[in-house]
Amino acid sequence: MSTDSTPELAMAGGRKPRNGRRGRLVRLAVLAAVLGLGLWFGGKWLHDRQVHVFIIDSRIASDMVTISAQEPGRVVDLHVGTGDRVSRGQVLVSMDQRTVRLRIAEARAEIDRTNAQHARLEAERALILRRNQSALKVAQAHIDVAQAGENAASASRASAETGLKRGEKLFQRKVIAAQRLDALRTSFTNADRQLLQARAAVREAEAELGEVEAEQVRMAVIEQELAALKAEAAALQARLEQHQVALSDLDIISGIDAVIDRTFVEEGEYVRPGTRLLMLHDPDNVWVAANVKETEIERFQVGSTAVIRIDAYPNEKVTGRVTWIGPAATSQFALLPNPSPSGNFTKVTQRVPVRIDISGARIQLRPGMMVEVAIDVDPDAGGPGNAGNN
Repeated sequence: MSTDSTPELAMAGGRKPRNGRRGRLVRLAVLAAVLGLGLWFGGKWLHDRQVHVFIIDSRIASDMVTISAQEPGRVVDLHVGTGDRVSRGQVLVSMDQRTVRLRIAEARAEIDRTNAQHARLEAERALILRRNQSALKVAQAHIDVAQAGENAASASRASAETGLKRGEKLFQRKVIAAQRLDALRTSFTNADRQLLQARAAVREAEAELGEVEAEQVRMAVIEQELAALKAEAAALQARLEQHQVALSDLDIISGIDAVIDRTFVEEGEYVRPGTRLLMLHDPDNVWVAANVKETEIERFQVGSTAVIRIDAYPNEKVTGRVTWIGPAATSQFALLPNPSPSGNFTKVTQRVPVRIDISGARIQLRPGMMVEVAIDVDPDAGGPGNAGNN
């Protein structure tokens, strides 16, 4: 029995070492493969970190435009809804226009009243001007006639005075009789009276001319009234244009080609100036907003390329270019003060905002989508001095 069992034990003992060596070889091969893969992935990870700056918490951004009411009123028609695409100049919201139209009608009536009053004063000024011109000519003619009469009366008086003096000398020499002297005196008295009457006529004509000239003061008053009406008409025209602008503001239009992101009002709702009506953005104007660690800012510069992976589309890869590097860290715009005024200090690596423009995207990118960015390291980037506006 011992002889028969010996070969079986020998055979069993011979197979067991060969199976053990084979298992050890397999384990070593698997371990070597794992170590090789680990080294390859580790080397690739280190290489990527050397040639790229990675930011995993970036987002798609766009200019989100909030449209608000400029005039108070009731919303009568909401032409768009969330997700609708709109074109530049398209009416988005219509508000009740009745009150503003009544104000426009009132302003136009005031302008018509002012224009009518202006026309009346213009006609009155023209009438006074024509009347004054005629009266001025008549008064000037009366003055001329009166002055001519005064000159004639003055000449007659001078002649009568000369004749009286000569008659008195002749009467003293007994050349003429007393009756002739009395006649000469009567003639002088009449000539003197006629001169006084002529002078009075001149003064009367001059007074008439003064009345005509006084009408010129009325002309000056009318000119001032016309100037005041002109200023009032300008103010009314400005008010009318203001109401017309308010009327146009009651039709809220889009200033860009955009997509409606959200509406905040419903038809029939009364809104006040500044009330948000809706929010929209241009889907063709999107970019990546990334916050890069301050310790990595010097590794790239404006113009550096980037590869963008969108979480919503894991199989898509988009390229981009750095177009702007913020002039200040994001902490400078935080609501809480930094550093803390309590005196406690914990050093934290700050983040600097970076904008990356996207090119060649075949998918619709929506603001707020999470993306991962790999910015190529620029060997020519010389340091923080390159971090600035484009």
